[in-house]
This record gives sequence, C-alpha cells and structure tokens, in this order.
Amino acid sequence: MWFPFATHEGLEGRLEGWLRQVRARVRFGALCPQTQHDLCGVLDEMRLIKDAHELAVMRRASQISARAHIRAMQKSAAMLRAGQDVREYHLDAELLHEFRQHGSQYPAYGSIVAAGANACVLHYRADAAPIRDGELVLIDAGCELDGYASDITRTFPANGRFTGPQRALYDLVLASQDAAVAATRPGMRFVDPHEATVAVLAQGLLDLGLLDRNKVGNAQDVIASRAYFAFYMHRTGHWLGMDVHDCGSYVEPSELGTVSERRDPLSGETIRDRPSRVLRPGMVLTIEPGLYVRPAEGVPSEFWNIGIRIEDDAVVTPEGCELITRDVPVQADEIEALMRG
Repeated sequence: MWFPFATHEGLEGRLEGWLRQVRARVRFGALCPQTQHDLCGVLDEMRLIKDAHELAVMRRASQISARAHIRAMQKSAAMLRAGQDVREYHLDAELLHEFRQHGSQYPAYGSIVAAGANACVLHYRADAAPIRDGELVLIDAGCELDGYASDITRTFPANGRFTGPQRALYDLVLASQDAAVAATRPGMRFVDPHEATVAVLAQGLLDLGLLDRNKVGNAQDVIASRAYFAFYMHRTGHWLGMDVHDCGSYVEPSELGTVSERRDPLSGETIRDRPSRVLRPGMVLTIEPGLYVRPAEGVPSEFWNIGIRIEDDAVVTPEGCELITRDVPVQADEIEALMRG
C-alpha cells in the first residue's frame, strides 16, 4: 500500500481502519497489503523534472511576475518624485494588481517588500514602513499561475539612483549570481551554484573591507571558517514548481550510501554530508545570492542597513540553463534607466 507519510493529519488512522475491514475478510479470499510505502518520494521525483507544458506555464508566470516588479519599481520612483508618502504596502498593492491583471490566480507566497534596514530581515513581509529617498527596496515576490509558482527578487533604489556604497554591494551580488548561473548546467551538482556564489562573495567582502584580512585571512580562509555567514546566511537556491520551495531530494539518489562527516566551524556540530543532486535538463531552481549588512563593529558604516538579494528562476537545459525571469532588468544601469521612465 502506497500513501503519503506524515503529510495529512489523521490519514494513518483512517488507513488502519480500512485495513482492518480488509483483514476481517481474508477467510473469504480478500488479500491485505503486507507492506506500506511512502508515496511522497515517488511523486517528488515525478515533479522534479518538468515537461514542456509545465515549463510553458512557468515561463508565463515568470513574465507576469516580471511585469509586477517593473510596475513596483516605477511606482516607487514616481511617487517619490511627486513628493508623495510611499509605504511598503503601496508597492505590495501594485504587485497584486499586476498579478491579477494578467490572469494569475494567487501570489505564490507572501510578498516581501522591505524598505531600508528591513531588507536585512530575511523573511520580512510587506508592512507599513515608509520608503525613503536614498534607501534601497528589496522585493521578493512571484505569482502562481495554473498551479505553478514563480519567484523573483529584485533590489532597487527607491528614488531610481544607487549611491556609491549601494552600487558596490549590488554589483558584487550580481557578480556572484553570474558565477552561480555559469555553474548551473547538466552534470553539475545542486551545491555547485552555491559554492560559486560564496567564492565571489568571500573575495568581494574582503575587497570592500567588510571583512578584515588581518582577522579572517584570504578568501579561502573566509570560506573555510564561514566568516561570510554574518553577511550571507542562506543557500543560493531551491527547487521550484508546484510549490515555491518545491519537493524533490537534494541528495543524488544513486549515491545515498556515500557519507562524509565534517565539523561545522560556527556551531561545532558534526554534519553528515551525502553527494549533492546532479543537475539534469528539465529541473527548475532559483538562483538567489544576497548580502545583508547590519550595523556591527568593524563594518564600514557606509554599508550599514543595506540588504540586497537578486533572484532568478533557472531551467536546466541540455546546454546550460535558461533564466526565465529576466524580463525584469537586473543590471544596475538598466534598473536606473527603467525607473527614470
């Protein structure tokens, strides 16, 4: 008997009741299942590789979400130019309007619209904080269309113009995303884009002075000690599909028996690692590096309270990957030009 384990509360009890009815009839020739299997693993594998129809829906969802991000960017700059009071919920409303205007049934998740220092809170939700001239705005939002999710993050200057420190951090995050995109292709491991991101960020944090070389060493030392974790504390991606954090194992099924142990330099805990999933055509994942700089001793004050994340949805193709969310600009110059319009 196959059913989803630990997914629907009370289902196990109901199944046991049904099985008792079957067992009561075995002397009349009924056959009762002798084993129980978790259906989730089988379904997760089916969902992990998208077919042409699924990819078409996801591309359309991404196009709608990109329009919504553009609308929010332009609304922010226009309202500030007009001297109006701009709040996070104003931009949230623009996102929702664009989603429904183009046929999306729902947001794929609670939209993050984070102004200024709020962008340093990873799972912040759009609230009532003012959006101020000179600050950045981080929007993480995507629509759901016909059962499939999209997931885009853009960070932009509220008034349409990056300051010097904002631009320096933004360009670093974008360079780390470029490295992750280059590592997203068939035959690579799921963990490879993350490691490519961390390598770029580690060097950049040293170059910009957010990490002191005299204390943390070179980029390889930063990676080994996870000194970057104070500024970048999440993974670079996740599976995407019928859920925004879609199901599917991150471990390569053919290598489950291969285990290595390591000591985490921050927590001191022993971590058991298994080989990361091999990327194959039809898989869809996000690529979302970021930097979050809170006020702290030794951190240059010009970078304080800047939170930046750039996220795109990537379809693994036979040749590499296709970014299906680039209808919304990602280069800093293009964002500034868009917001002037």
